[in-house]
Amino acid sequence: MNKKRYTLLLVLMIVGFLSGRISHHLIRSRSAQAQSADESQKAGAQRWEYCALSKAVYVGSIRGGLYWISYFRDAGVEVIEVEETALERSGPGRAIARLGAEGWELVGEGPLEIKVHGGRALYFKRPKL
Repeated sequence: MNKKRYTLLLVLMIVGFLSGRISHHLIRSRSAQAQSADESQKAGAQRWEYCALSKAVYVGSIRGGLYWISYFRDAGVEVIEVEETALERSGPGRAIARLGAEGWELVGEGPLEIKVHGGRALYFKRPKL
């Protein structure tokens, strides 16, 4: 009878060991699949770049119709000047048309704190290439 008990105990231990190994393998496999899904989702996530359009402010200047487009880049802010010929009558139409042609979409309006005099700005975004 002892031989039967030892055999049964040995079989149960082997089954327990194998089921533990199988469970561990399944858990690792599911974890790897979830991590792979997370990475592919992150890789496919849309990334954006941003810019702002503001009225140029030069101390003591009487020039009208001058606007700044501030492109926010990883290396810093790149500012491009765009001058309107109608001296404010049409507003920043040329600058907005330029941004539209470059694929920018208007997303909001608010203060622009990167300039010395501050001021208001129109904010744009587009998908990052």
